Amino acid sequence: MLDPNLPELKVMDYTACLQKVQAMDSRGDFSYKGIYKVLLVIFEWTDKFLQNKVLPNVEQIERDSSIDRDRTENYVIDLSYKQNPAIIRKLNVLEFHPNEPGDPENPKTFIKHNTVFARPTTSDGGTAFRYALGLNELSTAAIKGWFNEKRKYPGKEKMRKVIKAAVDSNRLFDTYASTEIGNLFQCPYDKTKAQKDATIVIHLKPILKQLVDDKILFFFRNDSASRPANKSVFLYNKPSEIADRYDGYIDYTKNTIYPALKNLGVMGEVTEDSWNSPRNLLMEIKGYMNDSYGDQKTLIEECLVLNEIIEKDKEREEKQKRKQQVDDLMAFLAEAGRIVEVNLLRVSGEPLTDEFRATLLSQPELLYTEYADNKVYNEFILHKSCIPQAIESAKRTFQIKHSDLEIRVLNQMNVTLHLNDESPKRLLEEIEAQSLFQFLPFFTRIWRMIMGSMVVHKFEIPPIKARLQQQLNKDLASQKAKKISQEKERLVKARLKEREEAEKDAEKKSKQSQQAASTTAGFNGGEEDSSEPVKQGSPEEEKKWKESIEAIIRILDEAWEFGVYPDREYVLSKLNGKFTEENLIFFLKKFGGKEIYSFPIRNQREKFPWPILVSTGYLKRYGKKLLDKVTAESDRQRSEKFPNQEKFDIAESQLDFLNRILPRLKP
Repeated sequence: MLDPNLPELKVMDYTACLQKVQAMDSRGDFSYKGIYKVLLVIFEWTDKFLQNKVLPNVEQIERDSSIDRDRTENYVIDLSYKQNPAIIRKLNVLEFHPNEPGDPENPKTFIKHNTVFARPTTSDGGTAFRYALGLNELSTAAIKGWFNEKRKYPGKEKMRKVIKAAVDSNRLFDTYASTEIGNLFQCPYDKTKAQKDATIVIHLKPILKQLVDDKILFFFRNDSASRPANKSVFLYNKPSEIADRYDGYIDYTKNTIYPALKNLGVMGEVTEDSWNSPRNLLMEIKGYMNDSYGDQKTLIEECLVLNEIIEKDKEREEKQKRKQQVDDLMAFLAEAGRIVEVNLLRVSGEPLTDEFRATLLSQPELLYTEYADNKVYNEFILHKSCIPQAIESAKRTFQIKHSDLEIRVLNQMNVTLHLNDESPKRLLEEIEAQSLFQFLPFFTRIWRMIMGSMVVHKFEIPPIKARLQQQLNKDLASQKAKKISQEKERLVKARLKEREEAEKDAEKKSKQSQQAASTTAGFNGGEEDSSEPVKQGSPEEEKKWKESIEAIIRILDEAWEFGVYPDREYVLSKLNGKFTEENLIFFLKKFGGKEIYSFPIRNQREKFPWPILVSTGYLKRYGKKLLDKVTAESDRQRSEKFPNQEKFDIAESQLDFLNRILPRLKP
């Protein structure tokens, strides 16, 4: 909001200014002849501001004072800028003209700038705050009127072209809404930087803040931007436009920034899926950029901010959608009038996910229980408002189909604890007693059937229910164990399939990249003695590459010292998200050279799915000692009556690798 104590709003005391201007008007050289009348005209307009919200511009002052245009302009400039403190204040206001013909994409077509002047009264306490505040309200209303009635969004494709042109010319700030609105306040009387800054402080900043509060503009900070103009980002608050801007940033990154980094050799191939969830990729790209990249770096920074905002919006929308889906299911269950099997429920035609299922079952209005026999495992839920209807449904099912499933489930749910009416309780007890007749001893049942008394006495009910509960617990445990076993088997198959697909993709990309293949000598076990020299980059880039290799080598050496066999997953875990798995592989291929070797552990694919990594420096320092150690371990396992297959495979794999590599290493 506008600060009432701004020095840019201070004016000379009213009595003192009258005396000063009268003296100027009375000078013998007549250079200020009529200036006192100009001051009185401005004062008269200012005094009426509370009624009509209008202050005079130069044309109105000229007309009311009968002073010619040039002299009027000279007088208002002198009174505004050349006196200390100022005698009058130059202010700005925007006016909305909806009937003007012109370009709907250009706000200047419908919003006109007007320069006005104020001479605060004695009641204003020597400041033009009240008038600046009133004019800002008018300007804000004008911008909102244009935004709601006349503004036309140019579209996604034009947005991309505008962003590309702006970034290429290092003027990304030209695409902000704040720049477009700021251009409306270009005042012809602002000649110096101090005068332009005063207009920004008095008008532009308070108006932008008010537009953000009114949801016309969307604001975020980019504190890491190298230029002040890029630190405060104001965009029009249209979700579709913000999404299009984000897409434009991704498009520029994908087609301009990423290819340049790839050509430098710091980045490898990137899958299309990586661009669908690009946060990690953007973080990696940002790590390779410094301030010399200008607005390309700024674009990546803003893209990361927008990514976070959009992801949060998606998460919020997903939560709202999930809440609505839960509410819809709850409404269905409240009208079902019976117990419902959880596995039969669907959301948008799909079975419930584990997360959605947990959310649904946590609702306090629902009762839940598990039920199983020696064949199947089921889960049931019931809305508490449906308990009486569920009891009636259980009765009908038992009478027609002689099925006691619903009765058993209601009993498991302890529905009687949630009933205040005695009638449903008695009905449930009655049908439950009838359903338990089949569990009486055989001869007891035959005798009572002969005697026409097919009832179960109250003292017989507890032991029957206890026996049924014991059997139910046994069946539940059996079915759960079977279900867990099936789920584990499914997960194992899915993971193996994913791993096989990943290996096939990696192999395919490896074959397609001859340049990458020529640099894999050291990384792939030292089959070749030469590797492609590291591509040249800027000194800062080469320093960053060297630091990354040194960090990876430190990780590997520490792992070997602690008896750990490090692979690429181990390295990734220690790098704390600096690389993705695919980018780490390509980085090692490009810059590992002869610094890092690898070898597989034979016959132990489950435990060691990826090759083991070791640095050249470690092999030079401890290779002979390591060779002696694994030779002894291999011999020991061979001589054992019951050798440890895993230890033998590890030792043999290392032995084969060391025998091939150590002779090639120069001390």
